[in-house]
Amino acid sequence: MKKLYFLLIPALLCTITFLNSCSSNPSSSNPPPSGTPLDFKMAFHGNYDIFVVDTADANGNNPDKIIGSPKISVQDIVTDTGLSYQGKSHVTKIITYQGNNNPIDSNYFYQDPNGDLYRYNFGFSILNQFTYLTQVIGSNVDVGWVLAAKLTSGNGTTWVAGTDSVSVQSLGVEVYLKSEGQMMNDTTFLIGTTTVNARHSRNTVTATAGTGVAPYGESGIVILDSYYSTDINAVVCDFIRHVKLNGGLLNQQAQGKFKIMTSYTP
Repeated sequence: MKKLYFLLIPALLCTITFLNSCSSNPSSSNPPPSGTPLDFKMAFHGNYDIFVVDTADANGNNPDKIIGSPKISVQDIVTDTGLSYQGKSHVTKIITYQGNNNPIDSNYFYQDPNGDLYRYNFGFSILNQFTYLTQVIGSNVDVGWVLAAKLTSGNGTTWVAGTDSVSVQSLGVEVYLKSEGQMMNDTTFLIGTTTVNARHSRNTVTATAGTGVAPYGESGIVILDSYYSTDINAVVCDFIRHVKLNGGLLNQQAQGKFKIMTSYTP
């Protein structure tokens, strides 16, 4: 039987050190007891730099490292705030463009009446980088809506963000997927000359495929840190750690991503 997890080592100090050299500079602040929901605006333009996140050495034993070069610059544009998508209404669609209006990604956001923020397939989509895994499963991993942040709840709040399972028919096992969320200490970002407040949410994604069946026995974990600003109603930063699958079935790793806002147009 196969066991899947994603291994990554938190490296907050490395992140903050790198951010201090970027145009966006977060610093600690006293967290409020609760926040407010995001209010996405049509045609909002956010400019971001994206950097590769990888291990600090070839064996993957050291903390995640944000690689300063190469980087890509992209623009996120809110193209819809009233979309019906995957069973939800009033969904916000944000398209990521690189270069001359070249769309490279789309992300979907939904907020319930409590202000809880959902992102579609958030965190789980990184598994689809492992083509061998998707071939064994027979499809891409698609968990659906994942509770990414409880923006109106206090820091320290925890929740189960999403669960699912997929069958590996060739092995006769189920892969169990789970994401758990927590609101972390709030922070501020300097974007250009503007200081904005941001709420920090962490999602931890794990996957298991049963126990005690040789020779598969794989394990790991992936952590995603996101920063949401209700001052400008946008995602300011996504930090996805590098991912590694260890075991008798699959020994591979995938680079993570560090995406940070550099400027915006309301």
